[in-house]
Amino acid sequence: MLTVKEAVQAAMDLLNGLYDTRKFEDILLEEVKMGDDGCHWEVTVGFSRKALSENVMEAIGSKKYIRSRKIFHINGNSGELVSMKDGGSSF
Repeated sequence: MLTVKEAVQAAMDLLNGLYDTRKFEDILLEEVKMGDDGCHWEVTVGFSRKALSENVMEAIGSKKYIRSRKIFHINGNSGELVSMKDGGSSF
C-alpha cells in the first residue's frame, strides 16, 4: 500500500505530466484522504492561474487569479491514476 507521501507525489507528478504547470502559481496540496473503499487515495491539488478575459487589453493588465482544484484518485497499490476530477474554481 502506498504511503500518503507517495500518493501525494504521484498526484503532483500527474499534474505536472498532464498540464503545462509553468502557467500555474501556488501549486499546493489541498486535501488527502483514503477512499471509502480503502483501496485508493483521493488527493486534491490546488493551483492559481490568471483569469482569462475576452478583452485582450483587460487580460493583459489583469491581476485576477482563479483558484482551481483537481482531485486525483490514485490506486493505493500500484500508484496508477484511477480518475481525475475537477474540484471546482473560485476567484
